[in-house]
Amino acid sequence: MLDRHLLPAKYEEWFIRDVNTARVAATTAIEGHEVPEETVHSLINRGKSPTNDDEAANVNAAVAYEFVDHLSEEPQMDIPLNEFVIRELNRLFMKGAPALHTPGAYRKGQNTAGNAYTTPNAGDVPALMRDLSNWMSVGHEIHPVVKAALTHIQFVAIHPFWDGNGRTARALLTLMLQRQKPIKYLSIEKVFQGDPDGYFTAIERTLGPKWPETYDATPWIEYVVGKVFTGIEEVVNRFASIQQILDELKSTLFAAGLKERQVDGLWFAGNTGWITRADYIEITGVSGQTASRDLRSLVQLGILSPHGKTRDRVYEYIPKKLDEGEHDPSQPRLIED
Repeated sequence: MLDRHLLPAKYEEWFIRDVNTARVAATTAIEGHEVPEETVHSLINRGKSPTNDDEAANVNAAVAYEFVDHLSEEPQMDIPLNEFVIRELNRLFMKGAPALHTPGAYRKGQNTAGNAYTTPNAGDVPALMRDLSNWMSVGHEIHPVVKAALTHIQFVAIHPFWDGNGRTARALLTLMLQRQKPIKYLSIEKVFQGDPDGYFTAIERTLGPKWPETYDATPWIEYVVGKVFTGIEEVVNRFASIQQILDELKSTLFAAGLKERQVDGLWFAGNTGWITRADYIEITGVSGQTASRDLRSLVQLGILSPHGKTRDRVYEYIPKKLDEGEHDPSQPRLIED
């Protein structure tokens, strides 16, 4: 489906960066570490230092998803998804946690999850995780989305770590989905975040109140498959919308005298809803002085609206066609080199 909406390489790169920001913000928000996506963007793309535990959790998640991306590309696609990968994901998510939480190591005691779900005995965890790892590494005659869903629910059922199990489970799900292109454009975490009650209810309906040695995974599989299709549909629609924005920008703004770099900046702003000076510098490669001048001219043309103080200023995208009478052709353009 996405073949009909192929984007130029630079726009695809920015799109994927936006997906990365969304999944990091979403998976941590599900666990209560809610941080605005604009802030998460600054943390993982601008090098902003975290100022609290919620921001630190998002920075950790970004590093964990870099690991996911690494394992989703050739030649790393041949690396088996096993206990090492799972433990490393948890270690990355839980970096900086108290030593008692033993990031990346299986728990040595009993814990609970969600609405008092009772997990299996700690002594059983190593064998259960070994079985799960072996099952993951073997080929099965089931759809890869179903296999990813089953891996997620079994991992959640075992709850092998003291903390970070939910984030690790979702990253594992994303890793298995992302190896199935073009699902790499999907943020299943954001889809789950949009339906938290449905997400947790599907888990609870499948597992019940305590560790079951066997269970009917149908409610969970149906939920995940439905959400994956919903997410893919949203990606396809977003690709189409992005292409439309790009076509309109090129036809109206080039004609209005804007430079290609300004069209690039506006495409980025149109896709995300906003752009910062640092974003503009990165995607266009211009100097800070030129970026400020370009952004100021776009504000004067009414296409961007500035919010915030100079250092943290965000420019909101205001859809506007310059070929519908907004600009007097007899007047000089507000664009400089």
